[in-house]
Amino acid sequence: MASTLRRIGVTACVPIVLALTGCGMDAQTLQPYTPAEGVNTGTGPVKVRNLMIVADNTGQGVVSASMLTYGDDTLTAVAGVPQKSDGAAGSPLVVTATGLPATLSSNTLVVLTNAPLRVAVTSPDLKPGLLADITLTFAKAGPVKLVAPVLSASDPEFESIAVGR
Repeated sequence: MASTLRRIGVTACVPIVLALTGCGMDAQTLQPYTPAEGVNTGTGPVKVRNLMIVADNTGQGVVSASMLTYGDDTLTAVAGVPQKSDGAAGSPLVVTATGLPATLSSNTLVVLTNAPLRVAVTSPDLKPGLLADITLTFAKAGPVKLVAPVLSASDPEFESIAVGR
């Protein structure tokens, strides 16, 4: 009788022990991370995902990001300053945008590299491998400032993004 009670007790404890040891794990799925190369942010109902600049070695680039809002808003302007290799501010980006202002309808994904939107930028200090301070200005949500990576247009992942046109 005592051995039967022990077996039942051990059998009942095994699932409890397994559950409790799992609580202390630092599994990757419990940690927030950005699986893309760009940066993410949100301001109010507007969510900006995977913001980056794709640029060539001549200082020409394109701002790339995906945006989603849970309330209608409008992207009215994009501005920025590339950082030099020593972290100092470079020459401000000259922005040539088509499709701005861009209406963001609730629950509708807007991608900055999809026609008719295109935010081309140039600066003699815009170089792949460095960073740029980017400001996205929304009509309702206001300005959003981020430090975004500048990635190489020669990377096969970005070959579909026309940089110098």
